[in-house]
Amino acid sequence: MDDGLKQRIIGAFVLIALIVIFVPVLFDENRVTPVDRATRIPIEPEMEKTEIVEVEKPVIVEEAPKPEDAFIPDETKPQTLREEEPGLAANGLPKAWVLQLASFDEKKRAESLRDTLLAEGYDAYIREVDTSKGKKNRLYVGPKLDKNALIKEKEAIDEKYKLSAIILQHQ
Repeated sequence: MDDGLKQRIIGAFVLIALIVIFVPVLFDENRVTPVDRATRIPIEPEMEKTEIVEVEKPVIVEEAPKPEDAFIPDETKPQTLREEEPGLAANGLPKAWVLQLASFDEKKRAESLRDTLLAEGYDAYIREVDTSKGKKNRLYVGPKLDKNALIKEKEAIDEKYKLSAIILQHQ
């Protein structure tokens, strides 16, 4: 083949290749996007300036007592029971007291302990409450009008079940 013909064919392929590459770029309108010149940043709010006052060190009036001199209660002394006068609560019902034993995530565990307490003769019940940590099942014993009787039950239940129950006013 003639050298001039070869050069013309190669030149034609190069031109066709360039046209295939650059013509779609020239006619593609979606490729060029206009710039939005409006700002979306809000105007800076006006703020009041405040002075920071230097804090004074506190003056120590007296030193704390040494640990050997501190008051230590006698743990062998029995706690005296407070006598609660029977009466009416603010809602018009008699004052009554309950013993909150525990809070359970699982209702089955609460029901199991409740059933054990019922079998032993305690008036036990469960209430489902909403807390900041989700739903809990609280186990109660009571209510009783005599707070001192409930305190004695608390001591027996705490010892037997290794709990630390709390006494609350019944609502």
